[in-house]
Amino acid sequence: MLVLAIGGAATASPLAAQDQAAPQFPRVDSITVEGNSRLTSEQIATAAGIVLGTEVTFRDVQRAIRTLFATGQFDDVRIEQREAEGRVVLVIVVTERPVLRSWTLTGPEKLSARDVRDRISLVQGRALDRAALSRSAFAIDSMYRDQGYYGVRVATRTTPTEDGGVTVAIDVREGNRVAIAQVDITGNTQYSDEEIVGAMASKPEGFWWFRSGRYEEDRVAQDVRQRLPDWYGDRGYVDFQVTGDSLVPDSTTGKAVLTLAVEEGQQYRIGKVEVVGNSRYSTEELGESFRFLLPGQLNNGQDLGLVYDRSQWQAAQERVQTLYSNSGYIRSQVIAEEARRSPAPGDSVPLLDLRLNIVEGQPAYINKINIVGNDVTHERVIREAIVIVPGELFNRDRLLRSYQNVSNLNFFEQPMAIPDIDPTASGDVDITFRVQEKRTGNINFGASIGQGTGLGGFLGLEEPNLFGRGKRGRLQWQFGNNINDFQLSYSDPAILESRISGTISVFNSRQRFIVGDLGRRQQEGGSLQIGLPWLGSRYSRVFASYGFQRINYSEGSAAIQQRFNCAPCSRSTIGLSFLRDSRIGLPFPVGGSLVSV
Repeated sequence: MLVLAIGGAATASPLAAQDQAAPQFPRVDSITVEGNSRLTSEQIATAAGIVLGTEVTFRDVQRAIRTLFATGQFDDVRIEQREAEGRVVLVIVVTERPVLRSWTLTGPEKLSARDVRDRISLVQGRALDRAALSRSAFAIDSMYRDQGYYGVRVATRTTPTEDGGVTVAIDVREGNRVAIAQVDITGNTQYSDEEIVGAMASKPEGFWWFRSGRYEEDRVAQDVRQRLPDWYGDRGYVDFQVTGDSLVPDSTTGKAVLTLAVEEGQQYRIGKVEVVGNSRYSTEELGESFRFLLPGQLNNGQDLGLVYDRSQWQAAQERVQTLYSNSGYIRSQVIAEEARRSPAPGDSVPLLDLRLNIVEGQPAYINKINIVGNDVTHERVIREAIVIVPGELFNRDRLLRSYQNVSNLNFFEQPMAIPDIDPTASGDVDITFRVQEKRTGNINFGASIGQGTGLGGFLGLEEPNLFGRGKRGRLQWQFGNNINDFQLSYSDPAILESRISGTISVFNSRQRFIVGDLGRRQQEGGSLQIGLPWLGSRYSRVFASYGFQRINYSEGSAAIQQRFNCAPCSRSTIGLSFLRDSRIGLPFPVGGSLVSV
């Protein structure tokens, strides 16, 4: 007997004696399977992919072993060659994985058991994948560590069943959540531990409930990589770095000491500040973007002497880049350089020369504005919200505001895709807004019973994008034994495709006051409101409105007439109002303002 492969590892043994000049491989006359109980021999032989009557090479054997392992049904696979009565027999010896009958989870209390279960990738009724079991335990451990439970222990136990299957028990011992009791800083000489900790997001626990001291690895990493270098950089220490960090927890109390080792380096002051490569804007115009400079200090060749502030320097770069982007220079580059200079003789303070290299390029105009995905909403409605037009210079701020305006319509899935900016052969750009329609209308209805209204119900319909034209329709109807209240309104933000908006509403209300037998009251009327843009602004409007109301009372309603100070009568109202709405991110605004007078 010649063993070709054991446990899925290929060996260098040949299937048959080979001649160096012309290697010969055996032809398989039959295939048998040993060690199987759950799967049939035919299933295993078919999965191996070896064809009877063909020559079988060593690579064929390797491929068959890999294929069988890939099924996930076996813990071990061997293929052997045997001879019986002059015939070549290939024997596939397998060790089947037991079927997972069930699995249980115990221990989670401080975290949601459902969330912990979601980390388990075991499938009941399939062969047990021990690698998946290990991955599940690791995923649970990582989940707890992410939440600060560094003392967590995850134990797994498998138990054979009488039918040859197996059950798995996963036990989680959560331990205590690690809380930072103390933060120690080593290597600092310019700033105290308290000042440095104050700049960090990871803080030790304190007296107040919001100072829990909760340890989060991601938060500490953010402190080390960004917050502390930025904080020191704003104070001139551009070479600052955290050289090491360690956490020493007490598994009994759950308290921990966080230690950070730092190298502060030297504090730099600003030397010369200059801008080169600018022709579209003068040095004086660009100087307005450098808020830390006085007029005339840019490109004057003199050392400034101020403590370097990284945030101010980066803000100046962004303002210069925005200035060019808003003037059509979409391909402009603003490259920042920082050059360290040794202290001058007799001075111990090193200097940092700052330079902006500007590559302006050519301005780009807007060639076309495309809108894609508006299957319901008319294109005109979307274009009304866009504040850029073909033929004008590209402006990044106006493009951003256009994106925000289209998003504010609230007709499309959020967040919307960022507009595509595609260059043309002439150097201009095409801009494409991609939207995805969503359901905008809503309907509500129900039944009610009360002492004043009796048995009744209500029906409400509202559509903010009526017919896909951005018009709003609303209907409300409340009805019952003692009430019938009907309201209908229609709003058009662009009457006849103009910038004039209008809203018309009508109502009819009938009520019977059964408490105290006060009688009946009927009201009917309506209102009309016209809105005009204020001084051409897109976000400010003046509204003029007129309302009419007629009230009637039935006989025996003297008491209620006196209460409302109105015998059967009619009322007219005239109103004038002002509204400025520049909010961003509706219906839950994240910027802008709303002013109403």
